[in-house]
Amino acid sequence: MKLLIDIGNTNTSIAIAKGGKIRKRYFIHTDKRQVEPRAFKRLLGAYLDKIDTVVIVSVVPKFLSIVEKSLASCVGRAAVLVVGRDIKVPMKIKYKKPREVGQDRLVTSFAASRLCGSPVLVVDFGTAVTFDLVNEKGDYEGGLIFPGLRLSLASLVRNTALLPKIELAPARGLIGRDTRASMNKGIIYGYAAMCDGLVRLFREKYGQNLKVAPTGGDAKLIAKHSRHIKKVYPDLVFTGLRILIVPG
Repeated sequence: MKLLIDIGNTNTSIAIAKGGKIRKRYFIHTDKRQVEPRAFKRLLGAYLDKIDTVVIVSVVPKFLSIVEKSLASCVGRAAVLVVGRDIKVPMKIKYKKPREVGQDRLVTSFAASRLCGSPVLVVDFGTAVTFDLVNEKGDYEGGLIFPGLRLSLASLVRNTALLPKIELAPARGLIGRDTRASMNKGIIYGYAAMCDGLVRLFREKYGQNLKVAPTGGDAKLIAKHSRHIKKVYPDLVFTGLRILIVPG
């Protein structure tokens, strides 16, 4: 069994995989200062002794160090591989400074090119929303980065005097008839329209055969209201981590 870990800015996603299937998923907050080995042992339970390889992709170096120390105490016999350090994503990177590209963006781009074929545009709805383009040759071209839905919402609340703090929820009907509904629908429909517009721009420049692979925690909220963002790939990062060590 493989233990796959995606350390993001807000949450850390964990999956147990065997063959091509995800057997179990877990989520923890990345902002924890410490993850005790006993917490991992409790979390992984009966799977613990069956894990032979751990693969980690991280955009939070400090939390990566914490996780590695804890894993060393509870899965000591398993190989622990970190993307970018121990294993490389096999793609040509056309960024001016390749080291600036987040390894998570490369992993999802690699997975999307394998699942969907190239060219493909990965749209990841996480703490930030990222658009990442893989060209017809399978090369990573680059992309766009802008604030995610919840980050934008938090900024809106923080920088206004009267707008309340709300939790995002599925939108029904176009117009909000109170402040909370107006904020919720503004974020969801606004991002859906923005993303549709950006997909059109990418297709105008890179061809109408450009496929779109949406992923990330908020992808489903947007997909319901988008013309171009439909099928969601929730396990794209885990797929990428898995095929990096088990090709095929």
